[in-house]
Amino acid sequence: MGLSEHFLVWRLRQGDPEACRELVRRHHRGVYGYLRRLGADAAQAEDLTQETYAKAWLRIGTLRRTASLRSWLLTIARNEFLQWVRVDRPEVAMGDDLVQLPGQGPGADGELLQFESEVELRRAVVALEPALQETVALHYFQGLSLREVGAVMGVPAGTVKSRVNRALGRLRERLETKEAKHGTERAGKALARNP
Repeated sequence: MGLSEHFLVWRLRQGDPEACRELVRRHHRGVYGYLRRLGADAAQAEDLTQETYAKAWLRIGTLRRTASLRSWLLTIARNEFLQWVRVDRPEVAMGDDLVQLPGQGPGADGELLQFESEVELRRAVVALEPALQETVALHYFQGLSLREVGAVMGVPAGTVKSRVNRALGRLRERLETKEAKHGTERAGKALARNP
């Protein structure tokens, strides 16, 4: 925790409402994005984000002095999400709406190719088993270290490393298979146009 983060935690423990607003300002995007990547729709992710901050405000005394505030918040968010899934049993799936559509104009072709790649990557991540999806979301999308991911998920860092390697292998396989399939389709269409 940086010095300013220590001070923020101290202010939260004192019950300072301005500190609570600062906590939300600093971490809202990350918590909300994490919940979306776990599979909550936009409205539910917003509700779960609010629940996360309400729980954090009530439980700030449980934050260990050596713990990362961000990891602690993501742990609360994860628990809120899992509780929501247990109670409501929704159809949970990460959607393509997490990717912004490319613009038009100069360079749009390159943006479109990048967009298509991002969509394919997100679809490949969605196809992973839930534990691997969550590991990828925390490590790559949230930027947490292996140790921090382990703290959020309640598993050792070695397990996280193994999951990251397994997820990367499966993503590589899926994307290479998809690329080979598209390459064959493109070649077939090109041959059909130019006999």
